[in-house]
Amino acid sequence: MMENASVVRELIRRLWQANPHLNSDILDDLLLMVSELFSNAVRHTWSGEPGGRVGLAIAANEKWVRVEVTDEGSRSIPQAMGKVTEEEALSPGGWGLALVGMRADTWGHRPRGNGRVVWFEKGSSEAVDG
Repeated sequence: MMENASVVRELIRRLWQANPHLNSDILDDLLLMVSELFSNAVRHTWSGEPGGRVGLAIAANEKWVRVEVTDEGSRSIPQAMGKVTEEEALSPGGWGLALVGMRADTWGHRPRGNGRVVWFEKGSSEAVDG
């Protein structure tokens, strides 16, 4: 299922290409953060078990994006691994949420059914309707 992170990145690239009004300045960060959350869902939750599933929801406008990755739950709660440098965050080995914390304007998580949603927002939310 880890190879599906590349499918998710390609889906987002195509979404941005098909909607040129979306903020292309945040695309690289968006792809990186989605990869981290998707990979974490597979690596650290029951979504990575046979038959497991990961959900993805994206809301975006010309200035802002919100991404939610839904997993099937685990015994642990998502948390960033303390303060790290950008170089550490980009290296493999458990810094994914720290990287999301560095690149996102805001992020968090909440329970959903037996699983959870981990989300982030990037860009200005001024243009978001209600």
